[in-house]
Amino acid sequence: MNIFRTLLLGMLALPLAAQSTGFSAGGAVILGLDSYKKAVNNTTGLHLNAGWDTTVYKTGIPARLSLGVGFMPGKEINGLKTSMMLYQLSGDLLIATNTEGLRGVVGLSLNKYTASFSGQESTAAFDADHHFPFHDVDGLKGGVRLGFEYSISKRWLGEMIFQTTELAGRQRNDTLIRKGAINPGWLQFGVRYKF
Repeated sequence: MNIFRTLLLGMLALPLAAQSTGFSAGGAVILGLDSYKKAVNNTTGLHLNAGWDTTVYKTGIPARLSLGVGFMPGKEINGLKTSMMLYQLSGDLLIATNTEGLRGVVGLSLNKYTASFSGQESTAAFDADHHFPFHDVDGLKGGVRLGFEYSISKRWLGEMIFQTTELAGRQRNDTLIRKGAINPGWLQFGVRYKF
């Protein structure tokens, strides 16, 4: 009797499982550009996110809201190492193209960084090569997202996104000369699964 009930419930759940919930999860490899390398002396990282597909209010334009986290490990240079974590809220418009399954992605992001520093920087004010690239990453930072996503199957998407964000500028109360005005930019290549 329990087997029959389980089979019946399973058959009733099949139509629900076939429908998309609008939720998705994705992962991507980060390939940093020069501005990214300026921050962590590295060109790789990892970005994970969860998203919800919807439409822009009263327009029917497809959109996605996402929460993400980026792992941006640094490499040591001149005895100093800087690594970062990115926490990101983003909103993207999903724009149809003439190619079936291909959509453009245009969006904005709100970002919160944390940074870890290891090593002893020089106390000489003008020795920028032996100073950390920035002093702090306090506050929320804006960002821009541009790219494409392609439907590999009903549930899987491949994506390529260019991102750039604010990070750190020149601190008035900082007595050391730093690289400053760092706005990391990167390409991320990843996949997304739609639930």
